Amino acid sequence: MRYDDLFIAGVGSFLPKTVDVDEAITAGAYDMEEQRDSGQRSVTVAGPDDSQPEMATRAAREALGRSGRAPADVALLLHAVTSHNGLDGWNAAAHLQRRVLDGGGVSFEIRQLSNGALGSVELAAAYLAGAPGRDAAIITAADRFAEPAWDRWRSQWGLVFGDGASAVVLSRSGGFARVRSAVTVCDTELEVLHRGTLPFSAAATEDQYPIDFRARTLDSSLIMGFEEAERRITAGLRAAAERALTEAGTTAADVRHCVVPHFGRELLRKQCLEPLGIELERTTWEWGAQVGHLGAADQFAGLAYLTESGQLGPGDQLLLVSMGGGFNWTCAVADVVTDPDWAL
Repeated sequence: MRYDDLFIAGVGSFLPKTVDVDEAITAGAYDMEEQRDSGQRSVTVAGPDDSQPEMATRAAREALGRSGRAPADVALLLHAVTSHNGLDGWNAAAHLQRRVLDGGGVSFEIRQLSNGALGSVELAAAYLAGAPGRDAAIITAADRFAEPAWDRWRSQWGLVFGDGASAVVLSRSGGFARVRSAVTVCDTELEVLHRGTLPFSAAATEDQYPIDFRARTLDSSLIMGFEEAERRITAGLRAAAERALTEAGTTAADVRHCVVPHFGRELLRKQCLEPLGIELERTTWEWGAQVGHLGAADQFAGLAYLTESGQLGPGDQLLLVSMGGGFNWTCAVADVVTDPDWAL
């Protein structure tokens, strides 16, 4: 979808303390060979007080404060999570709506795995355009990959899971960057990669933990071969990126910064950079290698980093890339129009 009146007004993040990867290697929790491929140097690990809702609240308040909007200006809150978000049978989005927006607007929880936050841009834009007087929306994301449900070092190949949250405020009346386009592409044949041959259960049981995407992917090869899965993953990302770039009237060569998922170096190269023809140096990988994969929070945390570190300037073009199990890919193109006052 092409946009003419959609802006990024504010962005924020909350990241807990980092743990050096060497500590995990020494403890036998992470393999040295995998670290050589991933290039991961550290990972953010939540402390006892860093619950998913609390991290999301802090990121959202930062983004809202930077946007110059009041809570009453925000018509919609979308909260993206990948799994457990503090309590089962509870509405985390409503909690954020109360704490961040003073109960105003409406809120919805989004579960689209790692694509939930960036994929919500299209949802937010459609809601804002749906009625007069709707100026702003906030998208939040938070995840904590804690035991026993997750083994942050070995639940997936090619990446390490980190804990944290991010948020973005979108507005129709202005901001530091103009969103030119956002496109989501889906290929549901690939949902088997995160399911494998596991049976469904009435409730989560201890024998399902830690979540093992590696085993599920191996099982899925009984249904779909690895080569076919890789072909589809590449095709899906290319389709989303090419449409987003075309609708924005630009090309990958014109993009100065590419905000990418916090995958390890080799996985990122294979699933993202080579299909798009983008060099590692134009991406946020160096920073992501110090943080880890934050689930749905990668993209807006990466955008917050670029902004806070003073790397963005008027005229810079951004490509934000996201992908999540299911399978779905979202790519968005934005142009920086002004230096935000919180940038270095």
